[in-house]
Amino acid sequence: MRSTCLSIAVLSALAAPALATTSQPSAVVELFTSQGCSSCPPANAFVTELDQSHTDVLALSYGVTYWDYLGWKDTFGHPDFTKRQKAYDAALDSGVYTPMLVVAGRHHGPRLTEATAIGTSIPASLKLAAHAGMHCIEGDLPVGSKLALVEYRPGTKTVSVKSGENHGRTLTLTNVVTAVRYKDWSGEPICGLQPEQALAVLAHDSQTSAIIGAARYEP
Repeated sequence: MRSTCLSIAVLSALAAPALATTSQPSAVVELFTSQGCSSCPPANAFVTELDQSHTDVLALSYGVTYWDYLGWKDTFGHPDFTKRQKAYDAALDSGVYTPMLVVAGRHHGPRLTEATAIGTSIPASLKLAAHAGMHCIEGDLPVGSKLALVEYRPGTKTVSVKSGENHGRTLTLTNVVTAVRYKDWSGEPICGLQPEQALAVLAHDSQTSAIIGAARYEP
C-alpha cells in the first residue's frame, strides 16, 4: 500500500505543485431514518437545514430497513445501514429507533438543537489527498482505529411515498448514503481510492464509537 502511495506522490510532484486535498468537517451528524417512519420527516428537514446553513458540518442520512414491513420499502435503505445503527446501539446503549441522530459518534437523540449538533468538534487528524482521480487516506490516528468509508449522494433527493405511514407525502433527504465499508487503520496511508460519487471517511476510536477524525470528498 505504501509503495502505491509513494508512486502517486511522485507522479503528483511531476504533474502539479502539490496534492489537492478535500475538506475536513468540523462536526459530523449521522441520521438514521426511514421513509416508512411517520416521525422522521422533521429530522430529515433538520439535517437538510443543517447541511445548507453549515458547510463545515458533514451530515449524512442512512435509510434503515426494519420498518419496511409497515407497507413501504425504503428506496434508499440497506441492511448495512441498519447494522451501523446497531453498532452505535452496542457502543452507546442507545436502543434502535428512528429518527436517530448521532453526533460525532458520541451522543444520540431523536431530535437535536443546532447548538448540540455542531457542538462536538472533530479533530483535524484525517485527510483525503487527491490527484488525477485517485485518493489517499492520510492521518495521525492511533493504530487500530476503525475507518468507515461512507459513499453518499451529495445534496437533496426527493421521494414520493405511495403507501405506509407516509402515504401521499413527498420526503426530502440530504446526503443520502449509498454504501458503507470498513477498514482498520495500520498507521500507513491507504491509497488507490477512486470514488465515483461523494465519499466520507470517518475514523472511530478502537474502544468506543467516538469519531476521532473525518474527511470528505465531493466531486
